[in-house]
Amino acid sequence: MTRQLRAIAGPGAVVAGLHRWIDGHDPHVQAAVWLLLAHEVWPRRADFVAACVNHSPDGGWWIDFRAARIAFDNGRFDTASSTELAVLDLAITLGTDRFRFRAMGPGNARAVATAVAHAVGADR
Repeated sequence: MTRQLRAIAGPGAVVAGLHRWIDGHDPHVQAAVWLLLAHEVWPRRADFVAACVNHSPDGGWWIDFRAARIAFDNGRFDTASSTELAVLDLAITLGTDRFRFRAMGPGNARAVATAVAHAVGADR
């Protein structure tokens, strides 16, 4: 996608396009994009969109999670708050399937989900 198309599209178009993109996608990508959309910060930040959100001529939008990781690791988003960075880091980790959740059996998946819920206090 060209930078010109990115500049023309507003945050609403990006958000709507990402909602459409995750329909029928792999669960780890759905989870990553859902997290970013629920948090509401990253799809509206111009630096994030410029670094790793793509737009195709047919109107589709998608996140290049590998490009997001490179930008993140190179400090491109360092002006964000620590919470914003933590959310983005987790979303990138999910989007790239770093922990191989796709290959994980249901018992281990439940254990991971339980551990994360406990870590954030959601099980109290």
